[in-house]
Amino acid sequence: MSVIMEGVLRATFAFIVLLILTRLIGRRQFSQLTFFDFVTGTAIGAMGAIMATVMIVNIWGVFSAFVTFMVLLVLNGYVALESRPLRKIFRGEPVLVIHNRKILEGNMGVMRYSMDDLMDHLREKGYSDVSQVESAVLEIDGQLSVLPGRNEPVTTGEPNIR
Repeated sequence: MSVIMEGVLRATFAFIVLLILTRLIGRRQFSQLTFFDFVTGTAIGAMGAIMATVMIVNIWGVFSAFVTFMVLLVLNGYVALESRPLRKIFRGEPVLVIHNRKILEGNMGVMRYSMDDLMDHLREKGYSDVSQVESAVLEIDGQLSVLPGRNEPVTTGEPNIR
């Protein structure tokens, strides 16, 4: 078999395998990917690329590794749905970084989330000052959820008489 024909067949096989197996593991919106989702997506792509392009590698060896990886991902997703404690281990959990208008530096340190990161995310949400925020949670996908502070009405001291 010619090298060109083998490349075409390997690429076609890798494409079909990627298509089928990624459909089996389910969908997530790209904006909601966790770091683990990103890493596994990259690994899946790398395995597909090896299957398609590396001619000296046995395609069935890569295929079996690929299927094993996908089965483990499906099991991970199933276990995470069924068990809250294991879901915390596999996916992580949201972390409170601002509470009662106070920055929780200890929580930020555990997450390796800097003040610059916090201020950047707050500015993206339209807050220029931490005092405008009642609480904020760093979600498992890296997004910051913000509960704005209560805006106290400005008063002049004069009674509102009509």
